[in-house]
Amino acid sequence: MKQINSKQFRKKLFVFYQLFFSGLLLADPLSFGLKSAPPDMSVSLNGVLQEPVSTADGIRHFQFEADGILRFSAQGYKSIEYHVERPPIKNGLLEIKLENESGGFVLLGEYSTGVQPKSAYFSPDGQRLFVPLLGQMGIDVFRFEQLQQQQLRPRMVFEKRLLIPESTAAGFVEALTDAKRQELWISNMGENKVHIFDLNTLEYKTSLGTGGIFPKVIAQNPSGDLILVSNWISQDISVFDSETKELLRRIPVGGTPRGMAFSPNGAVLYVAIFDEPVIAVVDMTQNKVSSRYRLYQGEGAARHVIYHDGKLYVSDMYRGTVNILDAATGALLVSRRIGPNINTIVLSPDGKRVFASSRGRNNPKDYTIPGPELGAIYILKADDLSPEERIWGRNQPTGLAVSPDGKYMVFTDFLDANLELYMIKR
Repeated sequence: MKQINSKQFRKKLFVFYQLFFSGLLLADPLSFGLKSAPPDMSVSLNGVLQEPVSTADGIRHFQFEADGILRFSAQGYKSIEYHVERPPIKNGLLEIKLENESGGFVLLGEYSTGVQPKSAYFSPDGQRLFVPLLGQMGIDVFRFEQLQQQQLRPRMVFEKRLLIPESTAAGFVEALTDAKRQELWISNMGENKVHIFDLNTLEYKTSLGTGGIFPKVIAQNPSGDLILVSNWISQDISVFDSETKELLRRIPVGGTPRGMAFSPNGAVLYVAIFDEPVIAVVDMTQNKVSSRYRLYQGEGAARHVIYHDGKLYVSDMYRGTVNILDAATGALLVSRRIGPNINTIVLSPDGKRVFASSRGRNNPKDYTIPGPELGAIYILKADDLSPEERIWGRNQPTGLAVSPDGKYMVFTDFLDANLELYMIKR
């Protein structure tokens, strides 16, 4: 039988009576699992560092019997405090993310969205934000509130949800703004269509069948006369006349197409192929794939592609990498592992930074269930993809956008129905 250490017992008993008679002992012990970002943040109660009672699958479990102030902190981050009886615990889990103490980004606010906010797009004037919903019918529209004299920081307000007349289909994915015609195009997987709204009044205009199955990304050529839609299941690209809205043709690409980017003259379309780490190069004069750029040997999942200054920036969700290719030859110039499940990449308006959303590790049962860790946004230098800053998100940061003037960044937390707005200080 294990010997009882009488000295330790007396010490614990003394602490118990101190807490009891001072009124600091909780009637019911507080216990929760902690999912934190950064993962190694410390937890203290009334200034005393606390150790978890157990750890499983990246979740640390804590139990507290004393009243007081819980403090969550980590070096280089702003701390958060809660009274021990009031932390926002949901289903036994407390999720805490900390903001950088210094750096180039300031959190301005978080906003509730519809179910599964898939992507985010600023209007050309930067005053509105469009958020297509994958898990719910419609597109959420936010706008910047007019600044009052006493307001220190700008903020967004929910304006309305755009709906399709006589439709009940969910599955809204991506968007495109046609500045010349003042139109908003939205892809919808549920109906295999793209829907068009007036960019100013937000009134519904029309819907177009893509002819393909599961439309995703929408892109417009530099001259503005063509709008293209990548079809996931049918593995082709639908080509529309921007003015007449006529479906001109469908171009097979030999794999699952996702992101698209044009060369400056519009003669070449670069298509990210999600089945493998490949960019399909489409000759737009011949309307067919002329070559294929393979990033590297082995498995991969090219997701988004950006053209800039003779280079292609490509995300690989499977490997968690961001890559730079020579647009003319397909030669791999830089490949950098960023984090798990790299989703969206965008380029800053000045071309100096690449922003990448990392969803974090998936739940082993299903990616639509929150996983063991929170995701993040990575800010990289565009010339060599060296890391500049990391901003923690919540469950599966997915949609990502930078305002046209480069002053704001937003991203969506896919599984939390949440939108986060940041000011870019530098």
